[in-house]
Amino acid sequence: MDGLFLCIFSGGKMDIVLWHRLLEPYEMAVDELILKFRHMKEEYERCGRYCPIEHVTGRVKSISSILDKMQKKNIPMERMEEDIEDIAGIRIICQFVEDIERVANIISRRTDMEVREIKDYVRNQKESGYRSYHMIVDYEVNTIDGPKKVQAEIQIRTMAMDFWATTEHSLQYKYQGKIPERVGTRLSNAANAIISLDSEMSAVRDEIMDAQLSSKMKYSLVEDIVSTIENLYSLTTTREVEKIQDEFYRVYQQDDMEELIRYHDQLDLIAQAYRAQSNRQGEGIKKSED
Repeated sequence: MDGLFLCIFSGGKMDIVLWHRLLEPYEMAVDELILKFRHMKEEYERCGRYCPIEHVTGRVKSISSILDKMQKKNIPMERMEEDIEDIAGIRIICQFVEDIERVANIISRRTDMEVREIKDYVRNQKESGYRSYHMIVDYEVNTIDGPKKVQAEIQIRTMAMDFWATTEHSLQYKYQGKIPERVGTRLSNAANAIISLDSEMSAVRDEIMDAQLSSKMKYSLVEDIVSTIENLYSLTTTREVEKIQDEFYRVYQQDDMEELIRYHDQLDLIAQAYRAQSNRQGEGIKKSED
């Protein structure tokens, strides 16, 4: 038990005003982990590679939720950090079931976090129908009092699984953990539908990925073309740029990726020629001044 913990606890109770100080390292952990996973996604995209991470969220468990869990599981105050694994929570959402294992493997190979425990509710779903892949990791943050290792729970699930889990969580809260049988039956049926949905998504995975890749490529090409046209305003006349711009709009309206690529490559050659011409003119002016 670290020095801060010893200062906070006395007689098995904690001073209310020190709760937030205790939770600060967990807030740091959540912020850092979200940033790292989002940066990982951006790095995949910059390299033109498919990223198994669709989006990332996180939260620090509320004081009320911590107290409720301690009461429910009979956890003493001095065992809170050891026995409550999800004070810091990260949720990684994937498109496909196959991506869950890929993300888990990425996390297992990282050197900045250590996997303590795995709970696979994807292969072994709960009786309620809940499916998700949980990894309990140790993660070190650097506080003003020095380094501190905290536990964080990383949940990895598909978008469909997340929809079901969010709905089930709301119902558990509404009925205080005692969901009526009729509602439970509908939840179970919905869970089976989610399994079918994820299975169907996996069946057309290649087609979906091709469509997304094509969309990203189109986005990148258009951004590059617009940037090049903007730069041409300083290299040639407005009339010439407007002609080039009109040609771009004509090609874009054809909605033909091959034509857009052809125009992009042709525009690069045109821009290079204008830059070379501008450089020659600049050199000529300099020589005349000399």
